Amino acid sequence: MKQTENYQNTRSRIFPKINGSGQKKERSKMKKEQPLPSTTPFEPTKGTHFQSQPQSISPVFSELNNPEETSNNVKNLKNEPTKELLKMAAEAEIDLSKPLMSPQRVLTIDGETVLNLGDFSMTIGKAKSRKTFLNTLLMAVLVGNMSNGRIRSFLPVDKLVVVSIDTEQGKYHAQQSAKRIQQLIKVNDPPNFKAYSLRKFTPQQRLKLIEFIIYNTPNLGVVFIDGIRDLITSINDEEQATMITSKLMKWTEELDIHINCTLHMNKGDNNARGHLGTEMLNKSLTTISVTKDKMNPQCSIVEVIESRDKEPRPFAIGVDESGLPYLISESDVSAMKTENRTKKSAHPLDLDNGAHYEILKNKIFRTKKQKTYAELLSAVQNVYDVGVNKAKKFITHFDNEDLISSVRDGNKTIYSLV
Repeated sequence: MKQTENYQNTRSRIFPKINGSGQKKERSKMKKEQPLPSTTPFEPTKGTHFQSQPQSISPVFSELNNPEETSNNVKNLKNEPTKELLKMAAEAEIDLSKPLMSPQRVLTIDGETVLNLGDFSMTIGKAKSRKTFLNTLLMAVLVGNMSNGRIRSFLPVDKLVVVSIDTEQGKYHAQQSAKRIQQLIKVNDPPNFKAYSLRKFTPQQRLKLIEFIIYNTPNLGVVFIDGIRDLITSINDEEQATMITSKLMKWTEELDIHINCTLHMNKGDNNARGHLGTEMLNKSLTTISVTKDKMNPQCSIVEVIESRDKEPRPFAIGVDESGLPYLISESDVSAMKTENRTKKSAHPLDLDNGAHYEILKNKIFRTKKQKTYAELLSAVQNVYDVGVNKAKKFITHFDNEDLISSVRDGNKTIYSLV
């Protein structure tokens, strides 16, 4: 009984009985007795992790309690874009009273400008049309700063460095392409030539790397990017196409260099692929087309199809037994076409008499001016790639058309070119 009484007394001291109106009065009393919050800033005690409130809450406005200063800062912020635009407009304005120098040309074909500083160009062609071999030939002329027949370099002394950037080939094949340039100019490790393979990187990484390379290469004159399509994720994305062409225009003008970009043609036609091709075609200085000759697959026809200047005449390139590209003369192209046609001729009337005469002159009677019938028959078989019976028809046709003449010499008939 005594223990129960002690428990009740203890409980009443710890948990006072408050109910009804007494509870409301007690709460009201507690609210009245609660002290007002202090206006003194909180000062953390030693050892706490709290930081004291900084004096300025904005890096722009040093004191927000000053309305005049705040107003001035707002006006300054509004004027910042205007100042930047004024600066850009001043840089873009053309002063008509001051003569401007024409852009420095860096490569010509037949005396006509194809590449110049401060601009970019495009090389297009279908797969395996020898676009890379054309680039190799052009780079060799530029690295050697020399002339190669119809192609000539005009790189200034402070812009002699040429950079090759390959996004498609791995390091081995990219190196083989670069070594061809050394072989063409007969110089090992030319100091003004650098080659890069960016195949393993993502499009975004390739774009950043190219920008870094060209802005950090002293005395840079010309850059070749073999595979401009690999700098974006979609060739038909208008926004990405505009971004790439804008980059090319910015880089070339700011650094006063030339950039040549290689892009594939559409499979169904001869247009550059996608929105990227269309955008670059509209903005580039020149567009160079490379196509395999249908009549002679041994050579590719190179043609400037778009240019702001006069377009040079088309020319042909081939690849020799060492894998080096070379220019083919017009006479050689004609001879190669004729040779190719003879291999496809199954009947004398497949070629005109003019073509037959050139074959007889340059092939059949070139080393020996007179032949017996057996010798002539064998030569016709080899040159025209036909059998004995068809070769006899060819000889009869030559005789009837007065392309060859014949005279009796004892038991033999001797044939010669008319």
